[in-house]
Amino acid sequence: MIAPVILMQFHAIGSKRDRTSAFVADDLRNQLIHGTSRKTRAARLTVLCFAYALIITAIARPQWGSEEEPSYSKGRTVMLAIDASRSMLAQDLTPNRLDRAKLAAYDLIEALPEDLIGLMAFSGSASVMVPITPDREALRESINQLDTYAVAKGGTNLAEAIKQANSTLKESEAESHALVLFTDGENLEGNAIEEASKASEDGTLIIAIGVGSEQGSVIPERTIRGQKQTFIRDENGELVKSKLDAKALEDIAKSAGGIFLRLDSKSLNSTIIQEALAQLDTKETEFRAQETPTERFVWPLSIGISLILGLLLSDLLKQSLMKPSKVATLAIFLIALTGQYKQAHAGVISESKGLYDAGEFDKAIKSYQSAINKSKSTSQTAQLNLGLGASAFSSNNHELALDAFSSALLSEERSVQETAHYNLGNTLFRKGEALLNSSDGAGKPKTPPSKESIENIIKDWEGAIEHYQSALSINPNNTNTQHNIDVVRKKLEELKQDEQDEQDEQDEQDEQDEQDEQDEQDSKDEQDSKDEQDSKDEQDSKDEQDSKDEQDSKDEQDSQEKQDSKEQQDSKEQQDSKEQPSASGEDQKVNPKTGYSKEEAQRQLEALANEQILRALPRRSKARFSKDW
Repeated sequence: MIAPVILMQFHAIGSKRDRTSAFVADDLRNQLIHGTSRKTRAARLTVLCFAYALIITAIARPQWGSEEEPSYSKGRTVMLAIDASRSMLAQDLTPNRLDRAKLAAYDLIEALPEDLIGLMAFSGSASVMVPITPDREALRESINQLDTYAVAKGGTNLAEAIKQANSTLKESEAESHALVLFTDGENLEGNAIEEASKASEDGTLIIAIGVGSEQGSVIPERTIRGQKQTFIRDENGELVKSKLDAKALEDIAKSAGGIFLRLDSKSLNSTIIQEALAQLDTKETEFRAQETPTERFVWPLSIGISLILGLLLSDLLKQSLMKPSKVATLAIFLIALTGQYKQAHAGVISESKGLYDAGEFDKAIKSYQSAINKSKSTSQTAQLNLGLGASAFSSNNHELALDAFSSALLSEERSVQETAHYNLGNTLFRKGEALLNSSDGAGKPKTPPSKESIENIIKDWEGAIEHYQSALSINPNNTNTQHNIDVVRKKLEELKQDEQDEQDEQDEQDEQDEQDEQDEQDSKDEQDSKDEQDSKDEQDSKDEQDSKDEQDSKDEQDSQEKQDSKEQQDSKEQQDSKEQPSASGEDQKVNPKTGYSKEEAQRQLEALANEQILRALPRRSKARFSKDW
């Protein structure tokens, strides 16, 4: 609509003469009448068209480039678990149980826009299809693709589904969460009530949604195009009928402190579910960064408005050419307006800087922080952060100074970045220096910094050098920055050398202590060995003496035994000599067969024995001799 109007205006400028031509000569027009020349009007119309074009471009919201921004989601944690067993193909709900459950899941996702939701499919086992996420498109796509092939293992195992869902929900680190079960309740494996009780102890609320009817329905086979529909039969050839087990689902929900709902031909009552989820804790979670396109409408909009304002001001100036008082008034007005803007812009900074110059650093910090919270200008915020960092640096609050100068680095102004890098280098160096010179207290000797403190100091000083180098890359002519780099490098080398010398000294001391300890141990071992040898020698001597005493005792005992044996022998001989007279008469009788008496035969045998003749005789001769005798 604007283009035809502009074309008509240009045509009017080129084809028609101004009404003043009837009473003003052409050669006097420029002197007597201002602003009516065709060139002026054409120029004004061109500028105005260009301004309109810029404004229209701004309305179109041009975008180029992008910025990464973290994505946050604050809500409750919910897991949707949909039964994907073959019994869900039963058609007691239209079109079937599985499709009806998927439609209900869509409705539930829409009713919980701020919550973190995951998706799980289960039958004989369970499989997480979508982890806990705020991404609704991923959820809808996964629900749309869910079918009875989603889980490889057949059957129905509610216990495994509850266990797997509870494990996934606990990883979200939320104190309380919810599991929404879409199932017909036919549980062929596991103890679902026991797993539900365990899940309740972990803070999981179970909402069981029964899909199907208690009258039940036969289960259709997966049909192939062109073939007749068939139904699942058991091993006896009877049709298998699947029914909703509402009692089991109600017990599962009750054991986990949840509720049980029926899903029929009507839409799911999301209000009841929302009321049940209201008791859960909400949690803010940061997800992966998202690329946000950068809006560029500000530049064309500001230029277009500036051109229109310029045209208006030019008309005002032309009307005031013959009235100097009006020109002066306009100039004063513009100057005052500009001054007030600058004063409003710099008022907060000057007030905080006044506190800083007065040495009231704590008040200056509070003033700068308050101004930063109220500031809506990026450049002003950067300047305020520089002032806050300087105030914190002067009050030896190095951590706050580091945060403030780091925030100032976000500015796009190179001079601000240079100042921020330079002051970050100063802050890191002073922080390390304060840690190096720390003491136990006033009047007490300084405590040498620990190894961990030395490492932190080295890290801070190396960071200071990096920031100085960044500042120097922005402004290579800054001699103060180069001087600071040289100073920090020298300090850093001295610190590293002192640390190395201390480490060498410590290693040498440790080595000496280890050697002394080894010598002491060797001396101790030698003394122990000597004592052990003396003890052994003493024991050997004692054993030898005991052995000698034992031998003497044995010899004495043998001697006593010999003496006793001799006395016993003498006593026996004496006894024998007493008994001999009574037997002498018998021994003197002569055997008429041999011609020898017993006594004579005994003497003969003794003589033969002494001469070892008896041993040489054969056994038969000996026996015959004895018999003959």
